Amino acid sequence: MRYEKEMIPVLAEYLNAEMGYSVITNELDSGYGVADIVATTEIEDGDYHPFNNLIDVFLLNSIPFNKTVSFKDIGKMSSYSERHLKYTVLKDFIESGYLITDGKGYRRIRKLTVKKNPIIAIEAKLKKWKDAFLQTKRYRKYADYCYVAFPSSTLKNVDLTIFKENNIGIFAISPSKSVYQVLKPKKNRDKHDLYTIYVNGVLFKNNQPA
Repeated sequence: MRYEKEMIPVLAEYLNAEMGYSVITNELDSGYGVADIVATTEIEDGDYHPFNNLIDVFLLNSIPFNKTVSFKDIGKMSSYSERHLKYTVLKDFIESGYLITDGKGYRRIRKLTVKKNPIIAIEAKLKKWKDAFLQTKRYRKYADYCYVAFPSSTLKNVDLTIFKENNIGIFAISPSKSVYQVLKPKKNRDKHDLYTIYVNGVLFKNNQPA
């Protein structure tokens, strides 16, 4: 393979056909790095929310649960203009069932919850394995399983010990475009719930039927 982009459809097909990941997005920006491929399985109850950005998730989480707070107090939690906050951000929170308002204040009535669907994130690199390693470490913020994918010819130059010690898996792609796992990581226990919630929203928003 001459280009990294040639690896993406091969990996996507493997994730779907061999590992059962049916919800797949390329170039997903988590707010903490852009992974080449991020995938997950369907959510049983279909309950997710496509937040506009990661900042909104943190803002919503900062609003006390089941306690009425003023617009002014919420404004102190954010850097948005008053107009954008009121007519875009808070309006979205209300329409999605997270907030209610009586005109005098806002009360959060719904908690942010992490779903059980596993998330896998992959960085594809032709040769620069050290760069791939550093990039992939970021994806542990939200992914259950993190991988780097290389052409099989690159593996002889890769220090596998570093990946194993940092719980990052490795996929290899052969010249015939077969994919196999060189290192299989354990499930990541250090995820940040708010990043995971945001990424789930992006995944399912990008995979809605046309």
